[in-house]
Amino acid sequence: MLTMTVLPLGNATVVLFNAEFCDISVMIADWLYKMQGDELLKRSGSYVLLIELENGFEGSVGMLGEVNLLAGRYLYFGSARGPGGMAARINRHLRSDKKPHWHIDRITLAGQVSEILAVPEDHECDLREKAMALMNLTVPVKGFGSSDCNRCPAHLLAISGDSTGLFARLVETVGGKIYPAMSLLPTTAAQPSTV
Repeated sequence: MLTMTVLPLGNATVVLFNAEFCDISVMIADWLYKMQGDELLKRSGSYVLLIELENGFEGSVGMLGEVNLLAGRYLYFGSARGPGGMAARINRHLRSDKKPHWHIDRITLAGQVSEILAVPEDHECDLREKAMALMNLTVPVKGFGSSDCNRCPAHLLAISGDSTGLFARLVETVGGKIYPAMSLLPTTAAQPSTV
């Protein structure tokens, strides 16, 4: 049986045929609408991921070799300068079906990104330095996420102690916007967003 679903997507309308594809299509359209509707995320800039590793991580990570991270909370500092701006890069970090390419892919697959700080036109090394000045952060693995950087020992930092309010303090210092990771994920057809 042929079915048709009409989805509003910003200023456009998407028409989908065949019911078996509608659930995933609704999710994709919903996610695209959320990400495209946020002007900040369309821009290039830098971002910080707050990653929670409930069970730690043990495994091989590119040229770094074997990496062991304890259970805990970590910050990853990255940048997005290409097409799609920060939205495209953040979406990749949130996907669970990605093939590992960057160092951080192994960690985001093992843990969960809980919050994102997006800062337009800033540099990830500057964000990292400002975060280090605000809180007790340590380098768990030298060179992690910074193989193309001669300024930072690593772009992954471990949080020591309570991290409550860290992103709020960073926003006061550098600007930007905080996003709960769940707000950027596509919703299911059973739980559509209110967009």
